[in-house]
Amino acid sequence: MATYKLVPNCTVDDAVGLANSNMAAFYGEPWWNMNWDKPLDAIIESATARMPTNLLKDRDARRHQKVIDTATGQVVGYARWILPASHADSWLEAQVPDVNEQDKARFQAAYEAADWAIRPEVENSDDLVTEQFHKHAPKGPYISKIELDYLGVHPDHHRRGIGSMLVKSGVEQGNQLGIDLYMMAMGQKAVDMYTKQGFEELDSLKQDMAQWGRQGSYDTWILVKHPEIK
Repeated sequence: MATYKLVPNCTVDDAVGLANSNMAAFYGEPWWNMNWDKPLDAIIESATARMPTNLLKDRDARRHQKVIDTATGQVVGYARWILPASHADSWLEAQVPDVNEQDKARFQAAYEAADWAIRPEVENSDDLVTEQFHKHAPKGPYISKIELDYLGVHPDHHRRGIGSMLVKSGVEQGNQLGIDLYMMAMGQKAVDMYTKQGFEELDSLKQDMAQWGRQGSYDTWILVKHPEIK
């Protein structure tokens, strides 16, 4: 039976592994793959080209962690968190190491050359979702919150505790810093996992995907986790 390890940070060298795991994580979900009319391999290829630049984006705020299969070294899970500006000097072990300007330029060129165009029909599919999230997230210059911006687990490794491992790491940081965690979840199974970690539901939204030429419902939930007081 596979065993897994949480790695406290990611580097640009993880581009291939992260792209493979992250794109496969949701490819079977209609609300995700409605964005493209192309196979998974092509999506992974584009994601790999874009990954280094995405990892280096907003380094002061963003924190990245991965889970690997210890037997193979394969990336099987990933989470990206966004810290408030007031805590840019926190959780530094999860900050992606910087690279030189020459490498940044090379990565940016690959990013711009990648085919990441989505179907025109779905360009506005997240408008209501974004509005929903910002309606509930705290606002103001002195408000501090951590956002869980992305979490995915490779489908071959579902139900192994990988997602919970990543979420728990963020919850621990929220508790240490004494600030709330906010996130958006897609799917009831994801919501169940987050609520087991102490998240509370604030709101939900259901959208019929027929408007984007797909069958099914695009369902999202807004969740919050308050820090535990010890």
